[in-house]
Amino acid sequence: MVELKSQDYRKNKELYFETEKDLRKILGEFVPIDHVGSTAIPGIVGKNIIDILIGANTEQEFVALRQKLIDAGYFASVNSKTDIYQFFASKQGETGEGDIHLHLVVIDTERYKEFLVLRDYLLANLEEAVAYSEHKKELLSQGISDRKLYRATKSKYVTELIARAKGSLTK
Repeated sequence: MVELKSQDYRKNKELYFETEKDLRKILGEFVPIDHVGSTAIPGIVGKNIIDILIGANTEQEFVALRQKLIDAGYFASVNSKTDIYQFFASKQGETGEGDIHLHLVVIDTERYKEFLVLRDYLLANLEEAVAYSEHKKELLSQGISDRKLYRATKSKYVTELIARAKGSLTK
């Protein structure tokens, strides 16, 4: 079940920095690690789950980093793995507030760029960030609280938001 909350941006930033520090010990100093997702945006609602983007330079590095994350105790999703993307969670099963979600992605891919362009767009455009937050609340008010359905329904909006973010880069 999805529960949205006002997020404590400062607390989430601190948790991100602690986790980044730990990830650097596991993955190395030069692996790109970025805070993404709703907890990276001040003032919007979310699940208080820290989303972290990890970049791999090549598919070979992707495989090596994937194994390091598994060895460190992160749980790799069997449903969201491709040659360029792997989702990890800090807990097996349903995750909640304070948990960590990792997105391991090959850098020179559209998927990697979209994580960053969306974050940067929402940070630079408060109106879009607020509209995104309101959209998430609206989904819950419509009775969409099953996580899988919530994610699928929200996905269309996020795709449109990414398109607007990319469009803003060409202006």
